[in-house]
Amino acid sequence: MSVLLDTGVLCAHHDTDANRHDAAVEIIDELLTGAFGQPYVSDYVYDQAITLTRKRTHSFEAAKTLSDRILGRGSFPSIFDIIHVGRDVFRSSIETWKRYEDQALSFTDATLITLCEQRQIDGVLTFDSDFDELVTRYDPLDYV
Repeated sequence: MSVLLDTGVLCAHHDTDANRHDAAVEIIDELLTGAFGQPYVSDYVYDQAITLTRKRTHSFEAAKTLSDRILGRGSFPSIFDIIHVGRDVFRSSIETWKRYEDQALSFTDATLITLCEQRQIDGVLTFDSDFDELVTRYDPLDYV
């Protein structure tokens, strides 16, 4: 089994004041046990999470801590494989984004769907119901 993480889970895990922080902590703890197999983070999600954290907190240190957590640096365990969205995935993601024009998908969401399809990743770990019926969605709230 394998799972691709969405930005919201990473940000909620990092932000102790987030409404879904407890659910994110529990699901990340599950990832540490191998319950979902190999967890992946795309470079687009990494970018969104770091940028959003810096913007919300106005703190480089908060963004760097999240970066270290995702990359498994310092005291953080290395659990995530980072997938880089290259030219072929980028081009395919444009087609995915256009295919689901009736959905409220961001382009980053389209890259996650494309990565699941092309790399046979089992699903997306996300709070975001926009993924429903597009790929398998693992909602952290279902595991608390």
